[in-house]
Amino acid sequence: MFRIPVALLLILLTSPVRILVTLQSWLIRRRHTVILWTLGGARKRMDTKAFRRALEALRRLGRDQRVQSLRIDVRSVDLGLSQLHTLQAAIGEVRRSGTFVEVYLSSSTDAGLLLSTAASSVVMSPGAELILTGHARPVRFYGKALAAMGVTVDLESAGAYKSFGEVYTRPLPTPQNREATDALLGDLHRQWLETVAAGRSTPVEHLQDALASSPLSANEAKELGLIDRVGYERACWDAWEERFGRTPVVVGFERYARVMRWLELMPRLRRRRKNVTVLHLEGPVVERRGQMPRGGPMITSDDVVPVLDDLIKDDRVDGVVLSINSPGGSALASDLIAERVRALNAVKPVVASMGNIAASGGYYIAAPTREIWAHPATVTGSIGVVGGKVVLGPALARLGIQTTWMGPGSDPGMMSPDAPFSPSQRGRFRASLTRVYSRFIDVVAQGRGLTPDEVEPVAQGRVWTGQQALEHRLVDRMGSLEGAVARVTELASGRPDAVRVRSYWFTPPRLGALTQALSARSTTSRGLVNWVLGADDLALEMVYSGPLEPLALSVDAVGWSP
Repeated sequence: MFRIPVALLLILLTSPVRILVTLQSWLIRRRHTVILWTLGGARKRMDTKAFRRALEALRRLGRDQRVQSLRIDVRSVDLGLSQLHTLQAAIGEVRRSGTFVEVYLSSSTDAGLLLSTAASSVVMSPGAELILTGHARPVRFYGKALAAMGVTVDLESAGAYKSFGEVYTRPLPTPQNREATDALLGDLHRQWLETVAAGRSTPVEHLQDALASSPLSANEAKELGLIDRVGYERACWDAWEERFGRTPVVVGFERYARVMRWLELMPRLRRRRKNVTVLHLEGPVVERRGQMPRGGPMITSDDVVPVLDDLIKDDRVDGVVLSINSPGGSALASDLIAERVRALNAVKPVVASMGNIAASGGYYIAAPTREIWAHPATVTGSIGVVGGKVVLGPALARLGIQTTWMGPGSDPGMMSPDAPFSPSQRGRFRASLTRVYSRFIDVVAQGRGLTPDEVEPVAQGRVWTGQQALEHRLVDRMGSLEGAVARVTELASGRPDAVRVRSYWFTPPRLGALTQALSARSTTSRGLVNWVLGADDLALEMVYSGPLEPLALSVDAVGWSP
């Protein structure tokens, strides 16, 4: 039987695709091509996968000498702070490669201004407003409202600064909460000021004046040196035509990214490279998806642990990067994942790369890795434990609903939502939280090469920026996901450039949110509190997993979106 050589078969199969992609890329080769990228507007929110692909496309554009013009229309920006700074740096690299980058701003905010500082030229619409607020965030406290409805949130915490549960128990924050939050936001604000000042070559004092005078008209923004020109969009395209001496060919950014991605996937002879797997861990940490009555990405130990076990046994994988973007969650789930991360790190290098937030359980997972990389604007730390329950007994009694216990259990009502903890129950619950907290401290100490006494002062539930965490030895290096990939490759082979990267995403199941909404687990007191308050933004998550874990409700997240 006649056999076609494998190499020839690959050529025959890929040639039509190569021809198609080559034809599509013909436009991109022309010097009068402008790559047009529209951020925000009617487009859907940029998720993490889309963000990573945008960064890859920008880096390819920076290396591509065929195209020397990029225009970014900023309609709105819905990204976390570390993503904003990372994207700003990537745009700056494109500009420094010799590509002319123009940013056009409709009405903009702090985020849009930050991105624009990487451009060669910034243009703003004449009728637009620049609305600058600085890094201040509202935090709503529901303690009095819940008490008025007969609802009590009975929480205990291990760590003086583990304070997010206060929003359900107090009318205003404790001094420790205000101290920690002000320090966190102050450092994030400093980073924004320094980045914008450097990008626009303007004194920080001018930025302080701009913040005090906001909102600013386009002309006022120009006078302060925050933008270069004021003009309508049509006039900008006329300027492009004048620059080229002909009508520019406009190619969409997504199309450019797709073509370049296809070209790089074409078979070609390569030297043997190290294989690095990037495991994207995003969302709250839980044991199984059904524990959270919500859709979207989650870090479930039932899903993540088997993948880590496979990576331990897979000889084709030389190193692993954990890309973590999580506010935390279940202590038990975090511990189960961290134990397998420790086992994986014992046989091949594992590096953690923190995104916008990697706090509490998110930090717990990162602690056993060989190195932790973060962005200066990453929100991390929160090494502490908070747990308790929502007490609905008085509220239910107003509706004529009474609860009685039947059966031989010695103390079955400990985690019941019908009444607060008794003194005996509170003592036992505090002891359990203390044990979980002590284990958290030990995991961090072992992973970071510190003693528990060295970890304790920077733990206690305190939240830090990435820059602050570096100073406190909770983080090893400042850098991007790409830097972490290069580092793990270097640890595996000594050559940071010889790498083939594969990404693994935990994709939420289709109709998963609907299935959970129809399940009995969704009808918990946690969901009832959210419904009563109309507080869809509240992040009620389970961080304490005890014997009666389904009712052990607690809060573990920063009370605002960084």
